[in-house]
Amino acid sequence: MVKIANKFDSSNPLTKEMNELVNKFIAGNSNPGVGSKHLFNGVYELRSRNGARVYYRMVDDTMEILGKSDKNTQQKVIDILMKMYD
Repeated sequence: MVKIANKFDSSNPLTKEMNELVNKFIAGNSNPGVGSKHLFNGVYELRSRNGARVYYRMVDDTMEILGKSDKNTQQKVIDILMKMYD
């Protein structure tokens, strides 16, 4: 999953979208972008229109970011998260 996440450095246009999704969520918008989606066992996905994905869970009142992907790597990341958190 680290290899996938490393694709999203500051030069990747989706990185800005990922950061915007997180910032809007933290500011109180529970459905930023095209909305959030419950995946399994307290793990959620924030989605942007252009394909940015941020996976998180809430621990107490804190957003814990678990992973990031684009549409192409979405299923790989979800599969890894399922092994870790399901």
